[in-house]
Amino acid sequence: MTPLTPSLGTAFLPPLDRQVLELIAVGHSNAEVAVRLGLGTAARVRYRLDLIARHFGLEAVVRAQLVDHGYVCGAVPPPPLLHPLLLDADAFDLVRALAAGQALAAYARRRGLTVSQAAYLRRKTFARLGATTRPSLIRYAWQRQVLGPRAFAADLAALHAQRPRPRPAKTGRWLIVPLLSGYRLAAPATRRSPTRHLDIADREEALVAARFLAHRKGYAPLWVARPSQVGLPYRVSWGRRTVAAQPRHGFAAEPARGPGRLRSA
Repeated sequence: MTPLTPSLGTAFLPPLDRQVLELIAVGHSNAEVAVRLGLGTAARVRYRLDLIARHFGLEAVVRAQLVDHGYVCGAVPPPPLLHPLLLDADAFDLVRALAAGQALAAYARRRGLTVSQAAYLRRKTFARLGATTRPSLIRYAWQRQVLGPRAFAADLAALHAQRPRPRPAKTGRWLIVPLLSGYRLAAPATRRSPTRHLDIADREEALVAARFLAHRKGYAPLWVARPSQVGLPYRVSWGRRTVAAQPRHGFAAEPARGPGRLRSA
């Protein structure tokens, strides 16, 4: 599997190879790429893809994996971001499996599914993201922040990793929290997870997140804890306020006069 929160680095691909990978990511076939770049035949495109796989140190030429790896290592500019998309657990697992280069049959065996069940899930996931090919699915997943280094992708991965099996997590009550620095994903407190939190670097953004979540079902009581050391994030917490979770100095949700008003604790 690719990392849950990959860091974009810097890597170099020759301009022609980068163009090939960008066109593959958009959804073009090998033959279409050959025509657009004047390479003559699809075989020459397959040759370029083989060179790219070797450059990345990958054992096989799997186009979806090449696209994801190109974004992760910075060899291909990532696509422009769109509003994040909340995928359920099965669709999220499938996207990550395809990004890691896993074949659908292998994915089905790992999940205990039939190939037809996995193919049905693939069709649903393609429709959900608006993709037509596996490489374009990876591109849309990066655009919608399902994959990539954004905090929303990390939140989505962490929440799905906490889900009890075999029942999937109930995503309907999860909230997409808009901040100036990007989006975060918050899940309500439950009997299984009585205290939840978000770590946010900036104080003002932490208060914005707290105001957004305040007074919503499953997100109370709510408080914001100051970091104990300079450079650490503020922590927005909600649910059961245990002795361990309660900050010595912080901010708490004001229970009365207006939506989202906060006061110092």
